Amino acid sequence: MKPFKESNKLLNDSSKLRKQLRDDGYLFFRGIIPKNEILQLRLQILEICQEAGWLRPDAKLMDGLTDHAPLLEGEDKYNDVYARVQALEAFHRLKFNKDIISLMESIFQEPVFPFPQTIGRMAFPNDNARKTHPHQDWIFVGGSTETISCWAPLGDIPLEVGGLQVLEGSHKAGFLEPRVALGPGQRTVDIDPSLEWVQSGYQAGDLLMFKMLTIHGAAPNLTSDMMRLSTEFRYTGESHMIAEDWLLPHGLDMDLTWEILEKDWSDSSIAHYWERWDNLKIKKHEWFWEQCK
Repeated sequence: MKPFKESNKLLNDSSKLRKQLRDDGYLFFRGIIPKNEILQLRLQILEICQEAGWLRPDAKLMDGLTDHAPLLEGEDKYNDVYARVQALEAFHRLKFNKDIISLMESIFQEPVFPFPQTIGRMAFPNDNARKTHPHQDWIFVGGSTETISCWAPLGDIPLEVGGLQVLEGSHKAGFLEPRVALGPGQRTVDIDPSLEWVQSGYQAGDLLMFKMLTIHGAAPNLTSDMMRLSTEFRYTGESHMIAEDWLLPHGLDMDLTWEILEKDWSDSSIAHYWERWDNLKIKKHEWFWEQCK
């Protein structure tokens, strides 16, 4: 599989960044997020996993090794751990990194709005039957088709551990009608066999970003005992629309509220920050809810 094009050398040339994003449908950066922030968040998440009995007691905590049977997003035991992850301030603060915000502003050519909803993934090994299938994000995100998704590994993710892969140039086909599939999101799309998948091994601090119509999916975790931790967050320009659902926490079926999640950091500058944001352009994501009926 072809590796990602690394775009660090374009960080000071916004026109070339925008062109590459238009051409390929994604941008990939090495080490743009401070490694210490990533590793500190990884530690907090793995401590929660350890307390839940997910990790091997004979292994180093930061290695994230498990001999626990795979759990699926939405299962009660998974949700109990995930709710604690969602309550970490560091988990939500990552998207306010000044370098990422600056990068987004250079792409949108205007101030940007970080979506309140941040998503975490804790992928068990030996569970490839329920991996995230190829899909486009817009069916879930709604709002502006110019919104950008970001995916960051929470620790090193070698190729054999999987991670996100992108179908280069797939955004040019426009919106594709999804069909039902097993796994997170429960939707997939048919792909053009003439296009090429791209993926690299990830290191703590790397960042992958892609357009709403870029097809992407999770590569299989081919290890026997290593969990894969990652997070995803999104931005759009202040002149663009955002679907109202994305002002809410991830995990609506868990009855999470910001009041619950922010309990221990309610005085933080990022608590309910969107309520202090002027002129947000909000709409209902009609297509998604119609499909869910």
